[in-house]
Amino acid sequence: MQQALERLPAEFREVIVLHELEGLAYREIAMVAEIPLGTVMSRLSRGRQKLQAELLALNGKEPTHGL
Repeated sequence: MQQALERLPAEFREVIVLHELEGLAYREIAMVAEIPLGTVMSRLSRGRQKLQAELLALNGKEPTHGL
């Protein structure tokens, strides 16, 4: 997991770590990262997709759904 997270662009890694590992709410992330709430939500969505693709790649599997 750590290796896959490190392969993500910083803007996606930041919101994933703050939400999934630190347990911050979307509004808290927006305040900490100084970005709009909508940006937090879109980065989380895209970041999760990218993280899934990285995990699959690291496990030697092809990503599904064109990720």
